[in-house]
Amino acid sequence: MFRRHPLLIPFWAMAAGLCLADSSAVTVPVSVLAAVFCCLLLSCLIKNSAPFLLCSAVFFFVLGLHALGPYLNPALPACDIRNFAARTPVIIEGIVKSRPVTTIQGSSFALQVEGLAREGRPVPACGRLMVDVAKTDVVLARGDRIRCAARISVPHRLGLPGEFDYGRYLAYQGITATGMVSTLDRVVLVRGAAEDSLLRRFDLIARRLGDFIRVAVPDQELSSVLTAILVGDKRRIPDSLNDAYTNAGVNHLLSINGFHVGIIAWFIVAAALFLTTRSEFLALRLDLRRTALLIAVPAMLAYLLLSGSAPATVRSVIMLAVFVLALHAERETDRLNALLLTALLLIALHPPSLFDLAFQLSFTALWGIVIAARLVRGIGEKLTSSWQRHLLQFFTVSCATACATIVPVLFYFNQTSLNGIIANFLIVPILGFGALVIGFCALPFVYLFPPAAKLLLWGAAQLTALSNWLVIVFARLPLITFHGITKLDMACYICFMLLVTFLRRSRSTIALCALLPLAAVVIHVSRPATVDGRLHVVMLSVGQGESLLVRFPKGETMLVDSGGYLLHDNGRDFGRLILGPALGKLGVHRIDRLVLTHSHPDHIGGMSFIVRTIPVNEFWETVQGGSGEQYQQLQAVLAERHVPRRSLAAGDEFTFAGGVKLTVLSPPRDVVSLRPSADEVDENEESLVFRLSFGSFSMLFTGDTGFPTEERMVADKADLASTVLKAGHHGSRFSTSELLLGKVSPSVALISAGRGNSFGLPARQTIEHLKKRGIKTWRTDLDGTVELTSDGVSWSVATPYRPD
Repeated sequence: MFRRHPLLIPFWAMAAGLCLADSSAVTVPVSVLAAVFCCLLLSCLIKNSAPFLLCSAVFFFVLGLHALGPYLNPALPACDIRNFAARTPVIIEGIVKSRPVTTIQGSSFALQVEGLAREGRPVPACGRLMVDVAKTDVVLARGDRIRCAARISVPHRLGLPGEFDYGRYLAYQGITATGMVSTLDRVVLVRGAAEDSLLRRFDLIARRLGDFIRVAVPDQELSSVLTAILVGDKRRIPDSLNDAYTNAGVNHLLSINGFHVGIIAWFIVAAALFLTTRSEFLALRLDLRRTALLIAVPAMLAYLLLSGSAPATVRSVIMLAVFVLALHAERETDRLNALLLTALLLIALHPPSLFDLAFQLSFTALWGIVIAARLVRGIGEKLTSSWQRHLLQFFTVSCATACATIVPVLFYFNQTSLNGIIANFLIVPILGFGALVIGFCALPFVYLFPPAAKLLLWGAAQLTALSNWLVIVFARLPLITFHGITKLDMACYICFMLLVTFLRRSRSTIALCALLPLAAVVIHVSRPATVDGRLHVVMLSVGQGESLLVRFPKGETMLVDSGGYLLHDNGRDFGRLILGPALGKLGVHRIDRLVLTHSHPDHIGGMSFIVRTIPVNEFWETVQGGSGEQYQQLQAVLAERHVPRRSLAAGDEFTFAGGVKLTVLSPPRDVVSLRPSADEVDENEESLVFRLSFGSFSMLFTGDTGFPTEERMVADKADLASTVLKAGHHGSRFSTSELLLGKVSPSVALISAGRGNSFGLPARQTIEHLKKRGIKTWRTDLDGTVELTSDGVSWSVATPYRPD
């Protein structure tokens, strides 16, 4: 096995080392790597191959541990841009180092910092910065020197289950900080093409082609798909259409990858053969098939640069080059060896490529195709008709791609679709062999003869329209949703794929292969049930917002508020990006009661998304209701989903199965709201306040109330005594008074606040009041998501997702 596949050990050993370094931040110095390399050289002198194989595995494993060191623990100079993180903007000057990426939320690009100005004085600065320009499309290219006013910050984890580590994602690109630019007029082009390069020129070509496509095809839904599959520009694809492609199982068609490269390579080879076979002179002097393949390589390299050099595209071009070189050298071409060589080259040149989602999905998809090709080889040889063999190959590729990527897709997105097995049969010929090929033919005519380009793009647009319609139809079919895939499942999946690839087919090997999936299923089934007779309160770390998930002893769920962006509406859906994935990882499949304490953006931000995507049995709010655009959107979604509503006021009581009692303490039913003329303080004082009790355990939820509400509840002689206090208004100095603490007398206080927030919350005075009374305090800005559990007598607090 190792002789036939000599790169098997190097790739998997290095991948294992990279995974260990990534998960534990363990790296080794170059001296250790050098020592292991010496052992590898000495093992070459031993006749027995076992020591050499062992030393090879150890060397590449250590190489993987060492390779991430510069990314995880970089030696940053004093002038690095991350050292200038502050709440106030600074003037930054630098060179654009990446092709700007634009989405519906805005534009982003990497900037090589050359200096900055603070308080009117120039300051030396260096390093790479990810610049985000809100809600606009920047007209910049790689190599431009710009000056911008940006607020520098260092990315950090919130401490949520299933959270994407954006800071590490940037670190793997050599980027140490982010800069937020509020408006486009704060970006000034100092000098265009300050650094010229081949990549810049391809970026400009891609921009011109994209602009031409958008003018030639005015319909955004059609032009956005065409620019995505032709030049790698996905920026204007509407979220609803992108979701439809995902749900239909054909989202891979929108990102340039091996599929696109393969189709265009096939088209170039077919066109080259068609033209060259018309010449008797060429047919007699050249091996036309090899020559046609050779012609496809430079065309693919140009397409790679034009599309932005995504990892999946790089992998495909390298594999194509490997096959072409092997054919010219008259060597046997092995698909698995080509795949291993490509993967090893990518992670050797750029080790973080292993953690790129596009790399992982394209690698596993092609791996599945290699396995499937072996399994159906015997069937294909029995078919006499060429169309039957082509149909079998197409069906095999479609099934293999869908099945091989199920586990990784569930791991990252918590849902997947097998609809693609059927959808690919219709959509791939239309969008792939149809719109992609016609559109690719149109690109040269943009420069040579624009009317011909417009005519070809019109034809491609008609096929794209048919594809979009079919995608919407398939998107309505059921999805596979599962939030429990873990890293252990991924390891079992990799081992299963390895066994299927290399073990010979027999009854014993089939049984061995079946053990791994069976073991994974047993592990999931044997996990503790979420319904355990205890009360669970989870304060989610949602930044400068608030959201608490309550699980009752008999399995009912209640979500109190949904976080959100407080200061700036940046166009991002908080529920989709932050809250929804966290609830999914916590296994929340329905919400029995959705509670809104008040309608401020940091409490209502993710609620509309939750109502659209998770079944909600009932919606609770105060008798005063709410106000604002987000509140109106929520009301529309509740009405659309026919969710029953209940208005709450002081005196309302509810008893849940399992013995949990909820008592509403504020606001009074007869209070008159001053909105819409009321200010923010008034609405805070109208927050819903309630007390949960379970046996001898109790917890007080105070929303964003302050001193006035606290004094009124004390004056009304409400039962405030509680084991746990959810501090009001994120620990503001105008809440959690000494008077309230004396009446509640809590053992624990929970505070939801964003790390390094501009409000200085929680306030120093509040923390001192809690500390003086000996109240143990847990804060989401320091502890991440806080999980509190009680059986009605005792209680415990855990912080399993504490950020680094």
